[in-house]
Amino acid sequence: MASGVFGTPISAQTVIATGEYKEPITQKDVADYAMKMINAGGKDVNAQKFVDNLKERYGNGIAVKCLLYNATGATLNFAKYNDWHGHIYDTPYPSDIQNGQWGAFLHVHPSGAAAGSAGAVVYRSKIPSSSSSCDWLFSWTVPYIGGNGVYTEIREEGHYPSVGSWDYIYNVKLKNSSVTSIDSNYGYVSKADIGEGTTMNARGVFEFPY
Repeated sequence: MASGVFGTPISAQTVIATGEYKEPITQKDVADYAMKMINAGGKDVNAQKFVDNLKERYGNGIAVKCLLYNATGATLNFAKYNDWHGHIYDTPYPSDIQNGQWGAFLHVHPSGAAAGSAGAVVYRSKIPSSSSSCDWLFSWTVPYIGGNGVYTEIREEGHYPSVGSWDYIYNVKLKNSSVTSIDSNYGYVSKADIGEGTTMNARGVFEFPY
């Protein structure tokens, strides 16, 4: 299993084996079962331990424990990232998060600077019943002074940063964000939340609900 990814992928075959869904199995069926299994097999606990251990190795300072869950019924492929303040620590962004898996990473503030952690990551998936793809944005800010915030949205493939510029996301969206964010597009739903303090979880759940 790739670094920073937790849980056994949930496929159509997984769903058929449960006997809970009528065939033919659809993407929504696979996504629905993944949502039901969000904490199955200790994968959520293992993802949390992973970021907790990264933070322990990192030491003192502002650090954001990022946890992303895929319940889209499709694979999320890493597309791009942006750092406004700080950087990812020790392990890369997960390259692929399959349906039913958690992805995890730690983002930390710039060393020796009076600045917090602020970043964004974009994952790409197929649009349901289409050959086209869409981009999922998950972004967070933990300023040196001020409140924490998250912002998420779903847009067309290649939206970032040519249409949704990083300056716009940071100065208009993140700076006016709260501790929760939700967006829907293409039938998908993206939900994000962040804790308080200088070391906390920032969580994103990407869904394809009925």
